[in-house]
Amino acid sequence: MTTDSGDGPTGGDEPLDFKDEKAATDDAQLALSDMASDVQPHGKAAHWGVRVHEDTGKQVYRADLRFSSKNGEDMDREDREADAAAIEVENHLRGRPRA
Repeated sequence: MTTDSGDGPTGGDEPLDFKDEKAATDDAQLALSDMASDVQPHGKAAHWGVRVHEDTGKQVYRADLRFSSKNGEDMDREDREADAAAIEVENHLRGRPRA
């Protein structure tokens, strides 16, 4: 199993053995949940991931968790940008020059 809590992928020193693939994916999901609860995101976004590989190295499972936050200022800016883009598309469709 390989995990990534934002600092790049890391694997354990020894491979983990599971009775079947479901047990491995269940453990991977728990690891992902633990990573998210242990590390608070610094800033407005974070990404955690976990991968399960067979002994051969073939990846058999992948899970990712993404966190993002926006304050009122961020949302207002996005609204203004979306409005400006919509006006630009409308003007293009109507054959009007760019502003």
